[in-house]
Amino acid sequence: MKKKILAIDDESSHLRLLQKALSARGYDIFVTSDPKEAFETLKAHEINLVVLDIRMPEKGGFELYGEFEAYQEVPVLFVTGFPEEFTTKSEHLVSMWKNQFSKGTTDILYKPFDLDALYEKVESLIGK
Repeated sequence: MKKKILAIDDESSHLRLLQKALSARGYDIFVTSDPKEAFETLKAHEINLVVLDIRMPEKGGFELYGEFEAYQEVPVLFVTGFPEEFTTKSEHLVSMWKNQFSKGTTDILYKPFDLDALYEKVESLIGK
């Protein structure tokens, strides 16, 4: 059975890239920019991984992560355009990584990224 991935991002070009790249790798992928639709997809399908943009206009990735975790535990790959220096030096984010995301079921990928980095992160979280 194919593993299912839900990708949430406010940039349609990024969603198209994820859909094409992860489908080619053999995953079933659902894409949306709508937080409500994302939650409905999570409830309707056995999602193995959520690829989640951190900074979005309606709801941020961390807020959505909290809502998803309250419903069901699911591995999350955060994707961000923030520079790595920002995420490693921000007290708030460092605290979140240590406390909330320390289960080993989350990771982060920095934009822009190459497909090999995407595949490596996805496979480290859920396998092929």
